[in-house]
Amino acid sequence: MKPKDERKLDAVVAATCHMAAERGLLGLTLSEIARAAGIGTSTLYVYFTDKEALFNEVYRRAKREAMDFYGGEIDPSAPIKSRVRLVWSRMLDHRLRRYDEVSFMEHFVGSAYMTEESRAYTNKIGEGLLHIVAEGQQQEILKAIPLPFLTSFFIGSVRETARLIRAGSITDSEESRAVAFQLCWDGLRA
Repeated sequence: MKPKDERKLDAVVAATCHMAAERGLLGLTLSEIARAAGIGTSTLYVYFTDKEALFNEVYRRAKREAMDFYGGEIDPSAPIKSRVRLVWSRMLDHRLRRYDEVSFMEHFVGSAYMTEESRAYTNKIGEGLLHIVAEGQQQEILKAIPLPFLTSFFIGSVRETARLIRAGSITDSEESRAVAFQLCWDGLRA
């Protein structure tokens, strides 16, 4: 069997993310994705058996890249606030630079296409970042509320700050970022 061409696979992933960012997932067809990726539909079926398999692979690739971007090299001896600020800033940078991938992930997580395998994958690769939150709660620096509330508040702050920057409502400056992060931090801290 001929090995799969990584360039074609990368083109499929990029086309899927771009189309999802423009239109969402509903109504996307494999033939449209193949055409946008510059390959034949039959070639796409060599890589993926169906849309669910494609979307789950695209999600896992995008999620891994995102976690590598904002989860790498965090000094565990740094104060909790500094670590939270670093992750917040990296997430904002990632969201601004990788809009298509982030949009795809947001559409995908809320869809029926997400498999239990992808959910487990998300939980596994996010463990390091969640450790910061658990440590902050143990030290009574962060609110002692269920983790899903803290993470949704945190991610919501990043998402809305990026949306405001992309829309031109605020400038992407250190001052704007400092204000946005401080508002987030005020909501997270105990």
